[in-house]
Amino acid sequence: MSRRPASLVGAVALVWLVLTTGVAAAESHDASDLGGAALPGGTGSTTPDQPTAIGPGLWADTLGGSEARNLHHFTYQRRIKDSTVHIGVVGAPATADTDGIKVDAGVVDDSGSVATCGTDYDSTGFAFPQALLGAAIAVGPSAADATDRPVCLRADTIQIAVSRYVSNVAELPIAIKVVEEAPVSGATSLPEPEDEVAFEVPDAGEAKDLPGATSFQDAPQLDPVAGGTTLATELAQGDEQLWRVGVQWGQQVVVRATAPQADEAELEGVYGGVQLKVRLIGPTRDVFALNTDVEGQSADGAYDEGEAADLVAGSRPVLYRNRFNSVVPDVPGEFWVAVSASPAAEDAEGPPIEVPVEVTVAVSGQPGGEPSYPNVVVSPDDSAGPEGYSPDKPFLVADGTFSAVASGNPVVGDEDDAWLSGRRVAGLGVGALSVVCLAAGVVRLRARR
Repeated sequence: MSRRPASLVGAVALVWLVLTTGVAAAESHDASDLGGAALPGGTGSTTPDQPTAIGPGLWADTLGGSEARNLHHFTYQRRIKDSTVHIGVVGAPATADTDGIKVDAGVVDDSGSVATCGTDYDSTGFAFPQALLGAAIAVGPSAADATDRPVCLRADTIQIAVSRYVSNVAELPIAIKVVEEAPVSGATSLPEPEDEVAFEVPDAGEAKDLPGATSFQDAPQLDPVAGGTTLATELAQGDEQLWRVGVQWGQQVVVRATAPQADEAELEGVYGGVQLKVRLIGPTRDVFALNTDVEGQSADGAYDEGEAADLVAGSRPVLYRNRFNSVVPDVPGEFWVAVSASPAAEDAEGPPIEVPVEVTVAVSGQPGGEPSYPNVVVSPDDSAGPEGYSPDKPFLVADGTFSAVASGNPVVGDEDDAWLSGRRVAGLGVGALSVVCLAAGVVRLRARR
């Protein structure tokens, strides 16, 4: 499945005519730590007929250094027959240049041609060149009521291309997330996505000092409560801070970030104030922010002398059938909250401005709408499936490791209802896989919904 119209990337990355440098932006900054295990050979292959074989898990890679290294080729070998393979890519830009990443998947069909199975992309905004960017696709059934087995569902080997679609050739650290989900029965009985985005914006509570992290792994764990958890932090120009919270099937997450009206003297020489934005990062590392049709509601704002900033970003409920409507999110697990401040001007004098921010994170809705997974799974050749599978742990997050959620950590503990805050376990497996050549295609772009 694709969150955007499907296509495959060609022998070189698609180049967009974009501005490559923010106005007077700082030249570099500390990038977020994405985590991930080392790839076989260190980095992804730039040779289409010699792709890097990867297994389920979280993998560290780097694009760039040259134009040729802005496109990496991979293959993934299905472990489970008729599974859905979730593939996500997140990048952490470290320069002031605008950036963009794209992930494509395809398989060889019965005629020997490459069939498109999904594409997604993301880019940094002009004001936030340092912000995380992420895209994700799902390769599996074509519809909830599908009775056939299309080639993207039945193919053993999935070809993956991760590319830059801008002219930036600076090194871009990325992490590739691969999760294999067992097949689902009775999908038509599961809840359907709503036509419109709808959620309640949480009121801020009593704030506790809890700065976010620059690392996915070290992001503070928040309680998934409907009333929301409110935290206070200071965000320096050019910084991005992360927190995380667990979201189950049927639930949705909503974030509200506020900053007070700035003192005019503090912003002397800073045109337009300090820009702020809030984004959500899903279990498979796609970056997004949804809003309702309430007038003025936005995930972007500014710390300036005009008025206090009030930013809102939310998600739809986590539904299995979201994937068939090209909307997010479609798997449960940890969601990261990212709050960013635009960098200082290159010629700015003095230290970066520190923006006082309060962030309220709420997880609403009763858990429900969980898919029905089989008692036993088999491999694509109908032999025994991977060890460790059970219907209550349908996500293969590393070779030999199944999880109840796509992020790799359980949402609910065995002894209580608290979200477990243990370290992530994904990214441990390495497979020895066959390779095939990735063919070119045409790109059509559409915004996330």
